[in-house]
Amino acid sequence: MAQLDYMEKRGSGLTRICNETKALEGYKDELKPMFKSTPTQFQTVIFASSDTQNVGDHDGDMSERKLTERQHKILNLIKESPTITGKQMSETLSVSQRTIERDLSALQKLGVLMREGKDNDGLWMVKTL
Repeated sequence: MAQLDYMEKRGSGLTRICNETKALEGYKDELKPMFKSTPTQFQTVIFASSDTQNVGDHDGDMSERKLTERQHKILNLIKESPTITGKQMSETLSVSQRTIERDLSALQKLGVLMREGKDNDGLWMVKTL
């Protein structure tokens, strides 16, 4: 690929991703791209700037985001046990598993919650509010 000029040099794209992200309006250090690798995969996480999230004008301050009471309870459950499953949360909060899945998805879209690892063998990470 490099000989055909389809690739500059191996790994140069990572530097370009970081530099292009820093050049964006509204960039903050907490939005810096993350790079993760395992023996079988490489993952790049690029965070949306606070200006592009459809949660209002909050300049990245998560305390201004409107969360439901149930979403706050979900976050507290996750803080107590980061490996908790959706089924366990649904049983604890007496709601359907699908309701929990919708709340988890909404929390992830807001940038309040992040999943690390596989669905069946991962853990939840709550960003500070």
